[in-house]
Amino acid sequence: MLYFVIKSLHIVSDIVWVGGMLVNAFVIAMVPPTIRTGVISALRPFDRRVTSIAEGGAWLFGIILAVWYGWYATGWFGFKFLLVVMLSALHGMQAAWLRRMEADPHLDPPAFVRVGMPVVLVSVVAIVLLAVVKPF
Repeated sequence: MLYFVIKSLHIVSDIVWVGGMLVNAFVIAMVPPTIRTGVISALRPFDRRVTSIAEGGAWLFGIILAVWYGWYATGWFGFKFLLVVMLSALHGMQAAWLRRMEADPHLDPPAFVRVGMPVVLVSVVAIVLLAVVKPF
């Protein structure tokens, strides 16, 4: 029973975290400079209070599952872990660029941050496949 509760909390945290990252990516890539400051001012508190906390929950519940069930020693988990570290780094870059873009709406972030949506989506597909199929 406890396994299903922890797994559910992990999945819910993942969904909220990824949703927040996709919103960040959309704002960074698509919102024009004329309204950027207002949109980012509204988004940043949500990112800090919801997306970042969900990221922490995803890490916490994921590590609990990995340790309790010995997955940390498997190949699929190592690759999944690498992708999650990459997503965490991207979220940090998104938060930093949102802060910078709020201060100066005419700044343009680097390409890796601007193309956050496909990076997040492809990573999530790979992570889900690794976690469900456990190929190696």
